[in-house]
Amino acid sequence: MIECITTGELNTNSYIISNEKKECILIDPGLGYKDAAKYIKDHYIPKAIFITHAHIDHMDGIEYFLDLPIYIHKLDSDSLYDGYSSLYDMFGRVCPFSIGDLNVHLLNDLDEIELIGYKFKILHTKGHTKGSICINFLNYVFSGDTLFMESCGRTDFPTGSYTDILKSLNRMINYYQEDFIVYPGHGSKTTIKNEKLHNPYIRG
Repeated sequence: MIECITTGELNTNSYIISNEKKECILIDPGLGYKDAAKYIKDHYIPKAIFITHAHIDHMDGIEYFLDLPIYIHKLDSDSLYDGYSSLYDMFGRVCPFSIGDLNVHLLNDLDEIELIGYKFKILHTKGHTKGSICINFLNYVFSGDTLFMESCGRTDFPTGSYTDILKSLNRMINYYQEDFIVYPGHGSKTTIKNEKLHNPYIRG
């Protein structure tokens, strides 16, 4: 049901969520995604892409799926095409798609999206970027670069805010149940309970 593929020089986790028909949703297809894209197309039927935030290492792989709808928070949507805020400029690279290439669907806080037989609920968790989100279905949370195992994402990139990410982390911890499993944008999975107990960025 959930498969993690880690790619690129920043070891970004992307996720494949599939149903019994092998239809799938992708979360954060990132850098170095050519082989991953081939694998996905060979084994699944991709239907849509969620982007937790518009940074190069979480969206570069969109270029291999230009026919799919892209779901992203409205406050990060402009960064899809902006080299500065998406960090393409920092990496010395050019974004492989432009305005008009993508079928973008704008998300808001607490939106619920039904895809491939699952209901995905959106939580706006600004801080790493102003439009960062977490995506929840069943008892799983995909946290992007907001929450890592016993840590959190950087806030020194464009539109980042340390104050905001602290608020978002504490919102997450109080919003999701303790037994929910968290799949982050980098590193190992964790649980809400573990983060309540051990994450130094979360106030008890």
